[in-house]
Order: sequence, then C-alpha cells, then structure tokens
Amino acid sequence: MEDGEKPVFANEDIYPLHALDNNPEWVAWVMRFNDVLDAQKLNDSLSRLLEIGDWRKLGGRIRCKGKNKWEIHVQRSPTKTENISFSHDYHDMAIQDHSIARHLPKQSDGPSTQPILNEFRQFAAKTKFPKFEELTKEDIAPLFLHVTSFCDATIVSLVWPHVLMDALGGQALLAAWSSVLAGREDEVPNVVGAREDILQHPSITADDEEEFVLEKIRLTGLSLLIFKVRFLWDMVMDGPRERRAIFIPKSIYEEIKARTLQDIIANTPETKPVPFVSETDILTAWATRAIALSEPNSRSVVVLNLFNLRFKIPLLLRSTGVFLQNMILGSFALLSPKVARGPAGPIAVEHRRYVAEQGTEQQSRKSLKSMMADIEADRSPRILFGKSDSICLLFNNLIKAELMQAAKFGPAVITQGEKTEMRKNPLGAMANYYYEFLHNDYKGFNCFWMLGKDKAENYWLMGKLLPRAWDVIEENLLDMTVYPEATGE
Repeated sequence: MEDGEKPVFANEDIYPLHALDNNPEWVAWVMRFNDVLDAQKLNDSLSRLLEIGDWRKLGGRIRCKGKNKWEIHVQRSPTKTENISFSHDYHDMAIQDHSIARHLPKQSDGPSTQPILNEFRQFAAKTKFPKFEELTKEDIAPLFLHVTSFCDATIVSLVWPHVLMDALGGQALLAAWSSVLAGREDEVPNVVGAREDILQHPSITADDEEEFVLEKIRLTGLSLLIFKVRFLWDMVMDGPRERRAIFIPKSIYEEIKARTLQDIIANTPETKPVPFVSETDILTAWATRAIALSEPNSRSVVVLNLFNLRFKIPLLLRSTGVFLQNMILGSFALLSPKVARGPAGPIAVEHRRYVAEQGTEQQSRKSLKSMMADIEADRSPRILFGKSDSICLLFNNLIKAELMQAAKFGPAVITQGEKTEMRKNPLGAMANYYYEFLHNDYKGFNCFWMLGKDKAENYWLMGKLLPRAWDVIEENLLDMTVYPEATGE
C-alpha cells in the first residue's frame, strides 16, 4: 500500500481523478460581498449541494493510489462526517474600520493597482491550513469554506485542491450552490464524467494527420537547459515579485481598446482588411508591452495563455451537464523583441494569430494528446515552448467564466451593506474577488490573471510582477486618465 493510501471499505463510493487532475496546488478565491450574509445558511446550502448526485464527489476524502495519482472516497450511507471544511470569523465593525480588511481590493474612482498584502491570508483560510499531503492522510473534507463577517460586508473564501476541478468547475459550483440556496434544487445540473474521463472519449483521442504546430518551438535538450539556467538566474537577480489587483473602469478599457485598434489600423495596409482582435488579445497586448518595456534588456517574449477544452471540442460544448474536472491547456505566442516592445496593436494581432492557429479542435486535441503521453509515461509534462532566451509571461483569462455573476447569494442576505444609491450590483452579488496563494507562490514567474468584469462592466485583473513592471503599468494607466483619446477629449 502506497504512503498515504487508505483501505477501501464496502460502504464507500470511489470517484477517480482523471488524467489532467494531477495538480496538487490550491485554488483560493477570496470573494467580497457588500452585504451581510448568513454564514450558516451559506454552509448549509453548499453542504446540501454536495449530497446531490455526483456532486457528492466534492465532499469525499482524497486518497493516494500511487505516485501523483489520487481518488476520492465518499461514504454511501448518511454519516456525521462533514462534507465541507467550514469556518467563520465575525468582526463587530464596518469593514473599513478593520485595520487589514480596509485594504482589501475595492472599486476606486479611477484605474488603480492595489497591493495584495500577505496579511490578507487570514480572510482566505484559518491559520493552520493543511498541506495537500495532510489532506490525503487525514479525515479532512477537500472543499474549504471560510466566511469573515463585518457589520456591512462579508468576505467568502472558497478553497480547494486543483486536483478536484478547474475554474470552470468552480464556476459551475457557484451557480449550483446559488440554486440550492434559493430553494431551486431542480435547477442543479447533472455532473458529467464523474466516473469516466470524458477526455478519453474516442472522438477526442482519435488521431489525425495534422501536424502539432507547437512541436517546432518546443524547448528540449540544450535549449531547455539554457532556458532553465536563465530562469533561475533571473529569479535570483530580480528579487521577489509583488501581487496587486488592478481595477480598470469600463471607460479606461475603452481607451485601451481604442488605442490598440488605432495601432492596428496604422500598421495594416489599405489593401487588406483590419484584423480582428478580442478583448483578451487587447488586455494581453497591453500587459505584455508593459512588462517587456520594463525589462532592462531586449528579449523575446513567450506568452502562455491558458485555455479550456470545454470551449474547443464540440462533444464538450454540446454537454448539458457540468464537468467537475480539469480541462486546462495552454497556447503559446512567441513575440520578437521588436514586436514585444512596440505598439500594442501588432502585439494583439500576433497574439490572435497564434491563438487562432492553436485553438482549432484538431490542434486542441493534439495538445491534449501530447500532455497525455507525458502523463502516461510518468514524466513531467513537456510544456515549455519558445526560445531559450525568452521571457515567459503566464496569462489566466477567466473573463468568459463570469465568476462575479455566478454567485447569487441574495437569499443569504441578512442586512444590506452598501446603500442602494451607491452600489452597482444586486443584493447578494459579488463585488469583486482575487486569487490567494496557499502553500504555492509561483516563484520566478510573471503571472497575470484576468479575473473578469463586475456588474458595471469594469475589469478586475491581478498580477504577480516585478516592481519595475508595476511602475510601467501605473504610468500607462495614468497616461490613459490624463490624455484620453477614445472620447475625443
């Protein structure tokens, strides 16, 4: 029996964790609500959800079944065992009167970057938070709900090990939780693929003759070694990165968009159509340019943008249920030093070209097959692409997930917090959220999260970047405010 492995009892259902469920890091969403919510009602409704059908999977116990392989054991018969790890703190004061909570990310009058302090961790989880290894050996529910209540606001933290599901699984959880809270259990969707990995379906694993386009820029051998040495050298010489939330009002995003489109038009021959770029391309280009310009030396940049197979493969798109598993892969855009440090428009166009090329159903399946081959061979996934001297930027785009709209906790509101004339969101709706790090720090990586849009269509982003990159971003936001072009002022 492997270390950490527990015996199987006859009264347990066993849920497998699937091929891409191999990341033991933690996901921690710290969500701010500008109302006073009933913490016990939130806990009871979430616990009830985890008693319905294969949603039970999330309330079991994770057990080791081999090296980097786990499964979930769930009691079949009713038991006193908790299916959620729940905790609640109460502060008899307004959130702005709390010495630490007053600094949590919040909407500002204009664009802003706001530090995510280490002291914020208390709002994500209790002090003695287990490591993943402890989770596999002890009687601990893998889904953690930590609520911090104030007289006019509530911080709700939802934490789980990444082996359970990705962000879109979390989005489905928020939506189903909201349905149970509202007394509409009949609206809770079925869980698809809880016992068999849908990614192993023949229509997905079927081979074809198309070449895997990323193969030609995969880092291997000497180039991979040089990349790793450079990465370690940069990590030592650059020092620690800072985490900040970024608030971009809708008007400022429109300004960023207008300038990017002007760049594209200026760089497009009159005989050719103006290339399409999405909001993701625009924000990626804006952030990439700022980071590239902050570097003391001109180097190529590889942009790793995470994408979800749910949006790429027809079989998954057609599903009427939800998938509580991981379906994340990455696309890579390799930018020359000249492009990366140039106008935002060409960066957005180049990024779109790479995303379009790699984002077809065939290429998505090729990428999945490459990842699966590494996992089945019991080796680390070979997911580094680019050049040996490239700066790597990691982007996680969650705009399409609409997480701030998924949580509808109106039935749990005890007291309205922010006054009607000031607020932009409905009662019990999320004001904003951010990612907290628990036992994982992503040292050395330039990371950028597009968290989503709030009810007023303002953008919330988050970055873990070097101070010099933050300086450029703040200068850029100030420039957008002082010298707007989109409005013609």
